Amino acid sequence: MGMGFDKTRARLMCDAVAPERLTRVVDVGANPLSAPPYAGLLEAGLCEVWGFEPHPAAYDKIVAQAGPLEHYLPHAVGSGKTVELRICAGSGMTSTLEPNIATFDALNRFHDIATVIDRIKLKTCKLDDLADLPEFDLLKIDIQGGEVEVFKGGKKKLSQALCVITEAAAVPLYVDQPLLDAQIATLRPLGYSLHKFQSTHSFAFLGAFSERLHRRKYRSQFVDGDLVFLRNILSLPSLPTEALKHLAILADAVVDSQDVTVAAMAELVARGALSAGSVHDYIDQLPHVTARPED
Repeated sequence: MGMGFDKTRARLMCDAVAPERLTRVVDVGANPLSAPPYAGLLEAGLCEVWGFEPHPAAYDKIVAQAGPLEHYLPHAVGSGKTVELRICAGSGMTSTLEPNIATFDALNRFHDIATVIDRIKLKTCKLDDLADLPEFDLLKIDIQGGEVEVFKGGKKKLSQALCVITEAAAVPLYVDQPLLDAQIATLRPLGYSLHKFQSTHSFAFLGAFSERLHRRKYRSQFVDGDLVFLRNILSLPSLPTEALKHLAILADAVVDSQDVTVAAMAELVARGALSAGSVHDYIDQLPHVTARPED
């Protein structure tokens, strides 16, 4: 069970591991529907963000609100081909894929927010073709079904990153949408393992007699959720020292997996890049731990 973001703990740990640069986040589909998982780290000034948002209104909003560590571009990241962006009544449903009415009918929901109100042709660009995009540690992506195309067009850059936080679906909310299994299959050859579900959304099937069922108690169908993938998590000694530092930061402050942070810090201790006392200082900030060794 994670502890959630804590600014004091994050600063202590970042000061201890002392990376050469700020942890760097790429956010594809940066439409600010809710606070992103890296919000605390950004607010503390401990990471910088490169965001992409092709929806004109959403792009204007995030640029107007951007801080000094945020950089946004109006590019549509994908396969490099020209696509049609379906702008939906609910901006969170906007996608380059067609909404799947058959799924909406089965679940008896989403019809209103998934109604397409405009269509825009967009030329997409591959992550690997963005020469000005610096090396990054975390890819956060939420583009309603287009994630696999981004992964395929960013294999080189993703092979150097550490973490992917992606939205994945178990049922097709869009026509021909690649589902969770497709994302796993695409990321696995790049060294990524599924680490955890950060959030899940399940819904009830609604039918003629469903009014007798409490809607919050009977929601059996997993529809989608946010997933965390980590690269080379089962072989931490294979990661460069700088990568281990950024992994420790992301695991604590973004992914909420403090056990991974401790494992990354332990590897840094083994390399002489961090003192054991610094690891104990970090662990002392966590609840549910044993007493610090006297030596």
